[in-house]
Amino acid sequence: MIRILDEQALEKGAWSENFLTLVENTFSEDGNLIKELGFEYRAEQGAMAMSVAKSLLGDTHLIVEAGTGVGKSLAYLIPAILFARLTKRPCVVATNTISLQEQLLEKDVPAVRDLFSRSPGMNEYADFRCALLVGRANYLCSNRLSRALIGQSDLFENRQRDELQRISEWEQSGPVEGIRQELSPTPMSAVWESVNADSSLCSSKSCQPENCHYRKARSLVDQADVIIVNHSLFFSLMGAGAGPEGEEDGILFPNDFVIFDEAHEMPDVASEHLGVSVSSWSLENFLRRLYNPKKGKGVLAKIARSNDLARIEEAKLAVEDFFQYLHMETLGDRDRVRIRHGHSLPMEIFPPFGKMLRTLVELSDLTEGEVTRLEIKDQAKRAQGYLSALSDVIEQKNKDHVYWIERTGSNNDILHLRSAPLQVAELLREELFGKGSSVVMTSATITRNGKADFFRNEIGVVASEEKVLKSPFDYPSSMNIRILSDAPNPMSGDRAPYLAFLSRSIHQLARSMEGGTLVLFTNYADLKYCYRELRNEWVKLGRSLYAQGEDLPRSELRKRMIEEGDALLLGAESFWKGFDAKGSCLSQVILTRLPFENPNHPLKEARSEYFESQKRNPFREITLPGAIMRFRQGVGRLIRSTTDCGDLIVLDSRILRQGYGKDFIAELPHNSIDRVTVEEIFGDSSELIDNDIDF
Repeated sequence: MIRILDEQALEKGAWSENFLTLVENTFSEDGNLIKELGFEYRAEQGAMAMSVAKSLLGDTHLIVEAGTGVGKSLAYLIPAILFARLTKRPCVVATNTISLQEQLLEKDVPAVRDLFSRSPGMNEYADFRCALLVGRANYLCSNRLSRALIGQSDLFENRQRDELQRISEWEQSGPVEGIRQELSPTPMSAVWESVNADSSLCSSKSCQPENCHYRKARSLVDQADVIIVNHSLFFSLMGAGAGPEGEEDGILFPNDFVIFDEAHEMPDVASEHLGVSVSSWSLENFLRRLYNPKKGKGVLAKIARSNDLARIEEAKLAVEDFFQYLHMETLGDRDRVRIRHGHSLPMEIFPPFGKMLRTLVELSDLTEGEVTRLEIKDQAKRAQGYLSALSDVIEQKNKDHVYWIERTGSNNDILHLRSAPLQVAELLREELFGKGSSVVMTSATITRNGKADFFRNEIGVVASEEKVLKSPFDYPSSMNIRILSDAPNPMSGDRAPYLAFLSRSIHQLARSMEGGTLVLFTNYADLKYCYRELRNEWVKLGRSLYAQGEDLPRSELRKRMIEEGDALLLGAESFWKGFDAKGSCLSQVILTRLPFENPNHPLKEARSEYFESQKRNPFREITLPGAIMRFRQGVGRLIRSTTDCGDLIVLDSRILRQGYGKDFIAELPHNSIDRVTVEEIFGDSSELIDNDIDF
């Protein structure tokens, strides 16, 4: 059912016809995009825009695969904004990467506004409102900052006081949105937790849009026609029960509709954020914030009785003992272990943690000052959340979830207890696709063999339209594809020969290319090995070698690659997707291995077991489709504009030797592929072990 405030216009059907005409006129060969903004005509873009418009009109779901260069962001933004204004319904645009959010806010949304203001008959839509929604813990609360500055001697040590002053100076330095990411370097977590908006102290009663960054941002969101959010926050809010109350349609906001860009990430992000996660770092930091006996500081420093502080200390010791046991006895020398049975982990953490929670509740009732009372209530609420999460994992309360422990952190010293739903399809079918709102999903890589069946099954959407739009780029002319037919097997038991081949191949291929080279790995161990082996040689060449995880953030790595024009960049995981560098600075992409995910990950393992119990083949139905989608993402890093050209090199000969290899080859942008040997690429294969390459 189409929902609109102007029932008379609905009966006439005038507004819907006008809506489709506006979209069509915008994207036609002599349309407003070309006439007013001088954009290039793309038939695929117009086809996508009309599909989005019709989906919104019918409140139906739509899956669109739009190849690189189609211009999909404008193809969904323009009809979505027009529809939002005409129906007075909010549009939620969810992206997975910060870079795409920045593109939408800094480039695409201003372009749409400019288009509307210039185009006849569209001026009235140019004043549409757009807002960015981030989690409230990312916003600075001015009231909490003021209180922290007043009581800093009780809460913070010297270094933290300096950080508090830095945050204060930043806020006073000029107009800021008050988002943590604006401040560089990122503020210390312990200090930011004391001043952010994720607190009962930051409420509509005490904070107003005029003097609170979060309240101002929330006010803008409430009035917005377009709300931009990342996938993680979207699914976190959905999992927490955000959305309209009662029988009203909508997912996050009343009567909203949603567009997912980078939609291929939906299954993994939903799985991650619809489960449970609690870490040793967060628990220990929480207890230190309550009271740190070494510093004599904390929220409870002035108001707690001696027996209260003793309970905090008992809880702290119980947490340390619990995670030490997991570290030594459960994980041992492994980084990740699946918890197969409930009550198989120590239960001794619960009594002291429960006593501490009761202490916080008692203190909140006894404390007279409203500010302190609210602060303690917040801490009690957090303690209850931690206790519930621990109970969920240790008791395995949800039989449809998978539970595991893993190490994270730069020093591998943070332990996480995690859970994730075995299948997100059922949850999303009810909580996303069953809410009476249109959901549009788009990506450059969402199908396999032109069909989105795998994606549909992963996310649980049944009734939806499906459209595949090829990239307008001339791939046969712009991309040379070479596959090494005799590359060593990366799965060999003795990995030394393979790693030697890998590092020397990368060196030879990259140094022979005038522009920049991006090398994509499937694991950090191989990446780090090659980085160590290659860095001295690249210093001698006078060219830069960069690697993911070696000090510089992703954004800075991209910036340097573009500026230098001939760098070698080694990346893994996130670099297979969303890394965008146009021109000769990225003239070559090397895929070291076919990107199969680790089958031993607890979630993958449990899903495989489930499929086997259903007499289904987990490799063909889970592992292979996922690897092909990631492979397509990696291939897509090379050609990012109509003027780009370069070489794609695949160093994994399994693509030619194994039966499943043809499934990967079928997804390459064109079928003119050079199958070459090591000797053919390097001349004399002995060069790979020649003494002039000093490794």
